[in-house]
Amino acid sequence: MGHMAQQARVPRGALTAAIAAVITAIALGGCETPPRARPWRHAEETSPVATPGKSASRELDEQALAIRANRPHTLRIHMDTEPRALEPMIAPSTWTRRITMGPVFETLLRFAPPDGGAGAGPGHYVPGLARTWRIDGDGLSIYFELEPQVSFHDGQAMTASDVQFSLDTARDPKREANHLWPLLVDIKQVDKISPRMVRVQLSRPNGYILRALAEVPILPYGVYEQSLAAGGRMVGTGPWQVTSWKNGTVHLTRFPRYWGKLPAITDVEFVYQPDAARALLDAKHGDFDLIPELIPAHWPQQASAPGVASAFGVIRLAPPRFRALVLAGDAPPFDDARVRRAVSMLVDRTGLCEDYLHNLARPVAGPVWPGGPIDGAAPSMPVRDPIAAGKLLDEAGWTDADGDRQRERGKDKLKIVMLFGERAQPLPPGKKLDEERQMLVDDLREAGFIVDFKIVGDQTFAKRIADHQFGAALIEWDGAVDSDPSRWLETGGGQNLGNVSSPRIDHLLANLRAVWDPAGRVALASELALAFADEQPFVVLAAPEPAGLIARRVKGAVPWDGWIDLQTLSLDPDDRSAPSKTTDPISSGH
Repeated sequence: MGHMAQQARVPRGALTAAIAAVITAIALGGCETPPRARPWRHAEETSPVATPGKSASRELDEQALAIRANRPHTLRIHMDTEPRALEPMIAPSTWTRRITMGPVFETLLRFAPPDGGAGAGPGHYVPGLARTWRIDGDGLSIYFELEPQVSFHDGQAMTASDVQFSLDTARDPKREANHLWPLLVDIKQVDKISPRMVRVQLSRPNGYILRALAEVPILPYGVYEQSLAAGGRMVGTGPWQVTSWKNGTVHLTRFPRYWGKLPAITDVEFVYQPDAARALLDAKHGDFDLIPELIPAHWPQQASAPGVASAFGVIRLAPPRFRALVLAGDAPPFDDARVRRAVSMLVDRTGLCEDYLHNLARPVAGPVWPGGPIDGAAPSMPVRDPIAAGKLLDEAGWTDADGDRQRERGKDKLKIVMLFGERAQPLPPGKKLDEERQMLVDDLREAGFIVDFKIVGDQTFAKRIADHQFGAALIEWDGAVDSDPSRWLETGGGQNLGNVSSPRIDHLLANLRAVWDPAGRVALASELALAFADEQPFVVLAAPEPAGLIARRVKGAVPWDGWIDLQTLSLDPDDRSAPSKTTDPISSGH
């Protein structure tokens, strides 16, 4: 999904596509990918059947035999959805990004995790295709010196022309890189100073531009000039190249002429298996090394299955993602911060995570936490307090004067429309809402709100938010660690879905943009967290923490920004010992 960025002044009529790129209606499999895998079921192992001329052991076809033969040097990763395409600039899905960004296509600089991974400190920038960079004193120009020995997979040397083309393409709304151009709106011009030097000129100083550039793949001008699809060719500078994509398997092979340090793993396969039970059974037989996300309803039984616990540890990718209620803040009742704070006090976040999200999410008070969208210390968790919430509603003038348990202010009822996206799975006959959504509706109704709810398809969902036809809407935000929050928090921000305006928050966002070092933004993030709690522009509910499995033979996995750097991994086929510190032991707890 799109990474939030510096404010772009997008016309209201153009918001639908932008909003669709950054929000997912809860219970949808994702706005960018095919439907999720089928619900968990236990796959029974069948007894081998002897056939004439064949062993009584489990029958393996030629493909399975090849898989087993290549296992010592191949990392195999389970995909629950198959990417539509592998172009990194054209509406890439989560799996497109995981396959291509880093392994196949690289960026000028990388945003690396702290030692110890997310939560151990702020991230930091490290050289990528640019060996050095410097920022002019006025903060309006950044000079990048390119690595001199870089070549693309087709043998052509990378030059400043390729970098200029890639950055200009990424920030051009007409070139379909819709997830990138909002990040780069403060770039005024990209200049070639020499074959190995590029200057990026800004319209105003913005420290988040370096973070944005860490998301832009550098493409060869000669291959992608006419079309970002390039006829299906995948030509990057990365340590692996795409050698095949067939039958749901994307195969990457180590590029022998890679300009940097060669990765330890020769081959990587991303394998689409829609049946989650089949995938777990395949992992048990040694055919997968990484299953990023188990089916929540059957966690942790899946991880404790015989033959799994001995070969796998639990890994939590902890993506910088959250569920939230967006509130229409430019009209009653949510134009009053007291009403918005009241809604926050009415929600039982802990119960939501424990009872309905299978302990695979953490209750959070806002978008600030270590390794979160705004990287910084997390504020204290608000406790559900209907009494305090009621006092806030009274102060805002919304009272229950006639004792009918419905609040009003004058002749106006405290009535809202709550918008939900379609569910991935059908409900039992006669049931309109699942337990999670029903809880949110009930919490508001018990406090005196009159709540009507609408369930709509994902396209209608995005359009209704763009047209501001809602009172509250349940969304899931999916972005990047330490990404510029101005676009979705600042007054007039292109993805400020509730149209909430706060001069205090605007001031803090300006201060954050003035800082170039991610470590320097951490202290300011704590101030923003306090302002967020007071203004409550939207109500953050929980941060998903899906649990997956990683084979014990895989070494060096450090979850960061919702994924792991494959280039840091190695395989030790003889090691079935305890997982590394980046994984959890298999247990029945959260």
